[in-house]
Parts: sequence; C-alpha cells; structure tokens
Amino acid sequence: MKKALSYILSVCLFAYLIIVLTFVTIKLKEVTCKGVQVVINDAKENAFVEEEDVQKAIKHHYGDLSKVDIVTIDKDSMERILGKYSVIKSAQVYYSLDGYFHISITQRTPILRIMSRGGYYIDEDGKFMPLSEKYTSRVMVATGNISKKFACRELYPFVMTLKNDRFWDALIEQIIVTDKNEVSLIPKVGNFRIILGKLENVDKKMDNLRLFLQKGIILKGWNFYKEINLKFDSQIVCVKR
Repeated sequence: MKKALSYILSVCLFAYLIIVLTFVTIKLKEVTCKGVQVVINDAKENAFVEEEDVQKAIKHHYGDLSKVDIVTIDKDSMERILGKYSVIKSAQVYYSLDGYFHISITQRTPILRIMSRGGYYIDEDGKFMPLSEKYTSRVMVATGNISKKFACRELYPFVMTLKNDRFWDALIEQIIVTDKNEVSLIPKVGNFRIILGKLENVDKKMDNLRLFLQKGIILKGWNFYKEINLKFDSQIVCVKR
C-alpha cells in the first residue's frame, strides 16, 4: 500500500512539474524584454569590469533588446560571448517573467603582476591575464627577465603557496627573477633581500627562513642584515649591513 501511494505521489508531482514548466514556457513567449540587469560579483575586491561595460557588450552584439521577444535571444550564446572578454571568468544569464535579462558576472582574480615583457597578470588559475587600462590590482609584483612559461609553471605555484600562508602573504611584497631563473624576495618590513636561488626544495627553504625570521632576526633587528641567502643546502648565510 505504501509503495503504491509513493508511486502515485511521484506521478502527480511529475505531472505538476510538467504543467508548471509548460505554463512558464507559454508565458515567456508572450514576454518582451524590458532591459538587462547586471550583477558584478566581488566588485569590492576587483574593478576590472563594470555594469556599463557589460551593457555595452550586449548592445554591441545584440543591438537594442527593448521590446524584443525575450525567448528569441539565446542566453547560452550570450554567456559564451561575455566569457570571451579577458577580465571575465564566467557569466551566468537567465531571463524572468518580468521581462528582464539577469546577468551575473564573475571576474578573473589576479594573484601576481609580472613587470616585464610589457607587463601582465597571472590569475588564480595560473593563466595569463592582460593588464587593464581601467584598474590596477594590488597584488604581489615580480620583476626581472621572466618568461611566460616560467611565470605560469614555476612562479604561479610558488606565489599560491605564499598567498595561502598568512605569514608569507603579509610579509612578501616583491619577487625578483634573474636571467638564470633564480629568485629573490623583497619583504614589506626591513631593508634586506632574501635569496632563494632556484625554486627547488623551496618548501624546505621557506621553513628554514620562517624559523630564522621568527626566532633569529629578532635578536639582531630587521635592519641588521642586507642579505639572507638560502641557496645552500641546510644553511642560511647572512651578510651584515
């Protein structure tokens, strides 16, 4: 008896959903577009794209949408078009019975700015991201002779490690890369340079550096050394100012 009742309820629910969807589809065919409403996510953290930019892009590709039957516009194609813009990570588009297109934009998030070869960002997914004339993101900076391959394959995972550690994220301000792809760090406090060398065994190097900064440098002060060198195995070589 319980199985039969459950089956009947399932059939009724399915039939109800079909009726509702059919009603909505019919109603949508009668709806004309009143406008486009845009929401920019994480706008407080980044300002690479604004509502005006999205509105202009829609008008450029689709013309004036006012008084156009809303179902005649392919919202999937609209998502793909917006997703091609260099500062947009994704776009979600849907329309409602009140006659409006609703667009939710997620911006790309840079984590590193490369100050060479014209300049560009590396985003949180490890991908190349061009600079913007509209907005400059306050992120860690890397200078020197840096290839895009080195930036994406080696600097990106290293910077993500720094960014995900509260101590390093608060301390490190700049990365310097030599022609041999050796890395030095410039901290936000103190007047010294940290030489890591190649990004090999970097986790061990950073653990040694953390211990030295937390327990060693405090005895001498942040401006006692001009160089802290971790290129050599299992030792830290310091040069006094």
